[in-house]
Parts: sequence; structure tokens; C-alpha cells
Amino acid sequence: MVHWASRTTLDTVREDRLLALGREAHSEREQALEPISMLAVILAGNVFTASVRGIVVPLLLGVPVLVKASSKETMFPAMLRDALRRADSSLGAAVDLVAFPGGDVEREAALVERAEAVSVYASDETVAAMAARLGTDALICHGHGVSAAYCGARALEEVRLADTIAGLSLDLCAYDQRGCLSPQLLYVAQTDRPTVLDFAQRLAADGLDPMSNAVPRGPLPASVGAEQAQWRGIAEVEGTLIRGASYGLAIRGSQSIRWSPGYRNMTIVPVSGIDEALRAMEPIGSRLKCVGADPASISEVRARLRQSQTLSAYACPLGTMQTPALGAPADGMPIWHGLLRPQSLRKSD
Repeated sequence: MVHWASRTTLDTVREDRLLALGREAHSEREQALEPISMLAVILAGNVFTASVRGIVVPLLLGVPVLVKASSKETMFPAMLRDALRRADSSLGAAVDLVAFPGGDVEREAALVERAEAVSVYASDETVAAMAARLGTDALICHGHGVSAAYCGARALEEVRLADTIAGLSLDLCAYDQRGCLSPQLLYVAQTDRPTVLDFAQRLAADGLDPMSNAVPRGPLPASVGAEQAQWRGIAEVEGTLIRGASYGLAIRGSQSIRWSPGYRNMTIVPVSGIDEALRAMEPIGSRLKCVGADPASISEVRARLRQSQTLSAYACPLGTMQTPALGAPADGMPIWHGLLRPQSLRKSD
């Protein structure tokens, strides 16, 4: 998992993509926007590669970065910092790393003292606590979020089914479903052949079972094990449960959302089509970060999301939910949101 995640995430940092993102940001700067003087980044520990976008994008805009790593994960951001320093000493001097337990108010105050903005990847409780201390103007919030996937009828056709299963299996298993881009819900358009049950069984046998060998699930924490047992027990009573050694698929209606404990447990919801799927997602609101969709449906899903008054998620093809492009929107905003400000609003040195 570490090998896959490191390789695929760092593969998004390529010269052509950096230059394209820089040009997009430059068009914003032509509107009298300038980079902020410094950014403090507070990282979560659930997805260790989150530091890449959090560090690379500000540096691309010329913004120095001071990173507070999660006490659960300090190795990868430290390796990224050291790699930048080896590649270019002046660039490496613009980023540094600290680590201390969360909730240490005195150290947090020192962390953000010279920062013009603070980017926080954390639980809603941590984000709220930081907002209370710093004010919302200085905060770039990346709080709790979830994601969903959609498969239209064409994705279940035999000629496309193998690709659909491969993409979904990767999206579900990557990071053991611990990130906000991990699909918790899969909406599937009902067809006569295969039925949703047939499709779920194929997903398990042809996708998740092989993935368990190729990218094994990490150890299941005891607390998650208890949640998983409860979730699977209710799934068996409410509908249909398909389980393997390291995954569970629950088929149930869209009448209400019941979140899984993660760790490769996902709900599959039969729907009539895109309209019903998006209506079912609307209660998630701004917490919906991403919608993965099959190639035949992706254009329509993107169009519907742009029109939505409730959902600000971005859409991407199945199989890429966990490897967003470097410039992909974050929480409905451009990736450089909060890193560029009008000169008149800039904090004095």
C-alpha cells in the first residue's frame, strides 16, 4: 500500500502539470492578487500522502510553508522535505516540518504566529477549535468529508464490466478507505442483466478478492472491528451482505444513509439512474468531496454537480478517486484558495 500510494501520488507532480497549474494561478494574480507571505499546514494522519498537495502547491506559488505533521505520521512529510532540499537548496529552505501532539495551544500559537493563513486537514472538532482561536479569515479548512461512486447501466455491460470492477476495487481498497476521497457509497443503475446482486458478487470475486492479495488490507483496529461487526450484522438484517476475508458489501435501498466503519466496507444502493443517485447524495451536502463515475456517465455527473445548489463535490473517473490531479478542486474551491489575496488585505510583515 505504501509503495502504491507513494508512486501514484508523486506521479501527479510532473513538470507539465506544474507549469499548467502555475499558468492558471498566474491568471488569478493578474487580477491584483498576490501570494500570501507564509502558510502553516496542519496535517491529519489518516492519509500519509496528503502532505504532497499541501506542500507542493504553496511552493509553486512562492509561498513558504511550515508543516505540523500528525504525531501518527511524520516520516513521509519529512522525506518530502528532505527530497526538496536535495533537489534545490533555495526551494528546500522554503519548507520546514515540526511535530507535536494536537491540542498543545502554546505550540500551535507559535506555529501560526508568522503565518498569513493556516491550512487545516483535521476532524471537524479540530477545525472548529482552530477557528475559535484564529478566526475564520485566516483558516483554509479541510474538515471531515466522504465520497461516493456511481455506475450507470453501460458500466455493467460485459464489454465494460472488467474495467468498472478494476476501478471500483482500487478506489475502495486504497488507503483502506480511510480518506475523505474513499467511496463509502456506490449507486448502481438497476438493469435486468446483470442485476445489482450479480454485479456485487462479480465485484467481490473479480475485484476485491484479487485486490486482497495484491494490496492487502492493514491490521483492523479493535474499535473498528466492533463497528464492522455491528455494521455487517445490520446489513444482513436490512438487505444483502457479501463478505470476504477483508471486505464487506451491503446492498440496501436509498431511504437513508448508514455510514460504514471504513476498512473496505461499502454500501451498494440500487437506483433508477443519475437523478435518483444525486438526490440520494444531497443530504451529505458540503461534506461530499468527490463522486467517482464510469466513463459513460462522467460528463453528465459533472454537469449535474455544477448545477447543484447543495453539492460542491468534483467528479472523476472510477479508479482515480484516490489519486486526484495536483490542481483538482479542494472542498469545492480552486486548489490555491486562500494562498492568493488582494494586496490591500495582506497582513503587514
